[in-house]
Amino acid sequence: MSRFDEFADNLHVEVVTEMAEAYFGARKNIDDMIEVLDAWAEELNGWKPRLMRAAARLHTLLLDEKAMRDFYIALDILPGCIPFPEIGDPKELFEGLPFAFTMKGKYIRSVRDAYRNFHRLVGEYLNGRYYEESGEGGRKRLTVHYIRFKAMFEYVNEEISRINSRMSTGDTLRYLKGMDPATLEKEKVLEAGVGDFCTLDKELTYKPLERARYDLLEIQELPSIEMVRGDIKVFCKGLWRERRTELLALLLKII
Repeated sequence: MSRFDEFADNLHVEVVTEMAEAYFGARKNIDDMIEVLDAWAEELNGWKPRLMRAAARLHTLLLDEKAMRDFYIALDILPGCIPFPEIGDPKELFEGLPFAFTMKGKYIRSVRDAYRNFHRLVGEYLNGRYYEESGEGGRKRLTVHYIRFKAMFEYVNEEISRINSRMSTGDTLRYLKGMDPATLEKEKVLEAGVGDFCTLDKELTYKPLERARYDLLEIQELPSIEMVRGDIKVFCKGLWRERRTELLALLLKII
């Protein structure tokens, strides 16, 4: 083998190795990111019972779905972006009523407290919460949250689209075959090939991820209690005026 042939062989091996590393490395990166998304989704789905219970507490105080929707509209919140779980037994949802001199006052404070708790949980679900990692000198970390999941989800789909269009399995194999004239010559004689590239592309092409895969709770970020305190009071006074008897019966079940 001449020095030129040896150089050509070494260059061929180097190019093939780099292409293989790029191809398989990109696919492994996608697989790793999908695995992370699956783990994050599992953690986020653990929020559902707490969020549903908090929503049920607030909605119980609003009596029915019409009043619930009117409540959110009064606070400039889209009702369609809020979960509406089934309302259970008030005694199981509440430990009692807050202090106030009148039943109307107890009702207004109950709604405020329920909304404050719901807002807190929704905020942590969407934006996360900082906590100190033990054994790391007080270093703070952010819990897994929906906004981070959504950004990662979109990034992974962008990477899937990029890899499918620029690094298809068929194109990669065609290129590698073209770098080996000896193999091409043999295939011409034997009328053989490395396989059906189109079939390989269909089998190995990544499918874009879909939200339904994760079944996460979709919910709107809620304004803080400080921003809507007055609106809640006005709404509660109006509902108390219109449905005082029903609300009194509800509060007596909670006491």
